[in-house]
Amino acid sequence: MAITYPFLLLKKEKCLENIKKMVSKAEKNNLMFRPHFKTHQSIEIGSWFKEFGINACTVSSFPMAKYFASAGWKDITVAFPVSPFDLEVINTLGQTIHLNIVFSSFNNLNTILNDNIQCKVGVYIELNCGHNRSGISTDNNREIALMINCIEQNDFLQFKGFIAHSGHTYNSKTIEEVKAIHHQSLKLLTQIKLFWKESYPEIIISYGDTPSSSISDNFWGVDEIRPGNFVFYDLTQATIGACTTDDIAVALICPIVDVYLERGEAIIRGGAVHLSKDFILLPDGSKSYGLICPFNGKSWEKPYNGLWMKSISQEHGVIASNDIEQLNALKPGQLVAILPIHSCLTADTMGEFYLSDGTCITTMRKR
Repeated sequence: MAITYPFLLLKKEKCLENIKKMVSKAEKNNLMFRPHFKTHQSIEIGSWFKEFGINACTVSSFPMAKYFASAGWKDITVAFPVSPFDLEVINTLGQTIHLNIVFSSFNNLNTILNDNIQCKVGVYIELNCGHNRSGISTDNNREIALMINCIEQNDFLQFKGFIAHSGHTYNSKTIEEVKAIHHQSLKLLTQIKLFWKESYPEIIISYGDTPSSSISDNFWGVDEIRPGNFVFYDLTQATIGACTTDDIAVALICPIVDVYLERGEAIIRGGAVHLSKDFILLPDGSKSYGLICPFNGKSWEKPYNGLWMKSISQEHGVIASNDIEQLNALKPGQLVAILPIHSCLTADTMGEFYLSDGTCITTMRKR
């Protein structure tokens, strides 16, 4: 393969397996499945979901919505609060697809109402179930009622229901913590649904993060799930218990440029511009920016014991070791695979994937 290193390698079969498992979970629980495409950002990978009968998706921006609409996706939710800067694309895109938009507060909604949406769009009110990022507190019934009333009075806005993301599951250390957060979120969302269902019998609760969607088998009160990271998984998910390292479908292939046996370290070409600066904490409190795996020229194998990425700068990555024999096996010029901490950010920074046969799959970043 004529490739400039580092490059992001994708195991297609593993990716398809991850998709199949989540599709099966949604079907088993009678849930609508609207996967979040911000992880892969690729028309090609998006088409793999269609092989499993998926015809609706979630995105994180209106440019991303336009990108996937150009590939024939006709039912798209932009799961990010609308701003006045989005109005032009809303009015264009909303005329050709079924577009759902999100408002995170009355202030957010009121800013848009002062402008002019000129096409029919579905509307979700974002709820804060404890993540404390954006959205209204689930007990703020006055503001929720005010928002629904304003939406109902607008001829172009169709109230669909409530949307939530329990992103604080990503900070969990155990499966039990994820389940506890998930249970509490479902409790809050069910209360909201019961309160409004008499007035809006078709109300939808759209929910989902990869940890709870992967771990839980109970989704009472929820109508739709929107996980995204599961398509690749990563070390954050493996640490939480949402997957194993065997489920991770992407790895950054990097060349070793030097080995320093005297200090127990090796240097690779592969840094923040490739992986981002996300990290996880090891049991001793030190940081890991990725696990190191052997690369056989086609794929990667199980991680080396006792090797991890201890630090990164813009282009450099420093591999640390507590096993001198493992480190001694590394040579300058050798390629290794790095399992990423956060595959969404790694995919975003790289902008393209390679399959083992040399096929290159681009994302909207390389369009």
